[in-house]
Amino acid sequence: MSSIDLIRMGIKNLWRRKLRTFLTILGVIIGTSSIIVMLSLGFGMSEAFKQQISQMGSLNIITINQGYYDRYNPSPSMGGKKQEALDDKAVLKFKAMEGVSAVTPVVETYIKVIDGKYSGYVSLRGIDPNTMEDFDYKLADGRLLKSGDEMNIVFGGGVKRMFYNENQNNRYGPYKESNIDVMKDKLVMTFDMSYGQKNRGPQVPGGNEKKPNYKLYKIKSVGLLQEGDWEKDYYAFMPIEQVQKLVQEKNKAEGNRMTPQERNRQKGYQTVQTKIKDMGYNAYSLSDDLESMKKTSNIIQAVLGGIGAVSLLVAAIGITNTMVMSIYERTKEIGVMKVIGASLRDIKRLFLFEAGMIGLLGGIIGIALSEVLSLIINKLGANFGNYMIGGMGGETHISIIPIWLIFAAMGFTTIVGLVSGFYPAKRAMNLSALEAIRTE
Repeated sequence: MSSIDLIRMGIKNLWRRKLRTFLTILGVIIGTSSIIVMLSLGFGMSEAFKQQISQMGSLNIITINQGYYDRYNPSPSMGGKKQEALDDKAVLKFKAMEGVSAVTPVVETYIKVIDGKYSGYVSLRGIDPNTMEDFDYKLADGRLLKSGDEMNIVFGGGVKRMFYNENQNNRYGPYKESNIDVMKDKLVMTFDMSYGQKNRGPQVPGGNEKKPNYKLYKIKSVGLLQEGDWEKDYYAFMPIEQVQKLVQEKNKAEGNRMTPQERNRQKGYQTVQTKIKDMGYNAYSLSDDLESMKKTSNIIQAVLGGIGAVSLLVAAIGITNTMVMSIYERTKEIGVMKVIGASLRDIKRLFLFEAGMIGLLGGIIGIALSEVLSLIINKLGANFGNYMIGGMGGETHISIIPIWLIFAAMGFTTIVGLVSGFYPAKRAMNLSALEAIRTE
């Protein structure tokens, strides 16, 4: 029997039992669409996690810090490992690592910035100006820091929303963004957190402590970063040498010495994260959070996919049942085929073709139905998707169907059909030709 004859006969047999064929295909459609939609929700969740993390900062930046320091235990350690100092030698080690494109130590302190009657409390980070482009500082206005800048500052895009009038009863209002322009306004900063407050709060009972004589510094904003990077939005940046001088003046005014713990430094790269952890430092990257979210997403995908697979399993049983019933109805036909010279291989191929066609057709229609359901889910669930990624705007898809999943579903349903038709095909092959002809 030629392949063309086999295909014609298979299609004719399926068409003769239209209702049964349709119901069997319907089972495959439901199973296919269930598993695809379930998996698409998992892919959508994974993409939402990725968008959320990307809004928090770059995945290629790893922060190295000194770690927890217990004042009651002067010999800090990390899991039995000796904790290395974050100094210039450590920075040189990082720079020498393969895959590292840029390294910057960071000194961080807390300042108060005053703009007329408005003021804001901002974290000031001292960094190497020459590495700002490497660390993906994107400008909305002005320029980045340069070597030789002293009291020049680059503000994060969200800092302007941190200013408020402290002498109003309502700390956060009324605030008008148009009143603040960090690029044009005259700004000053200080370490005196009560500067400019009319009511400085109650005095310490019996306290004769002398208030530190903090300086007031004139600063100039030379750059404003784009909003959207949570690691940079609410910080101010200045050359590290200048911040170190300012911290020394602060400690001198307070009568304190700078401790090693105040000299935390950060470092940015990706491919050497494990090496850094093994060297005895605390290493953190947004990719750590992403990996954790991916594991959660994979578990959810497995659960959702398992739920959809149950429907497909039921459909596979339906295909087997349909083909077995077909044998009983076509027993005489099978006997005649054997008598006129049809080989056992031809009979096997015929039944496998019919079962495979049921799986393939059900898969194709199920895929089309899945695309429609995915479109409806994304339309109706857009608000929920924006909530999942923090309401930062942009197009959000709760359900995502990759191209590879479409082809995988078609292949999988066809294989399910073939496997389901294997037992009926084998049974048809084993029928006795004479007994089959005598059967009415």
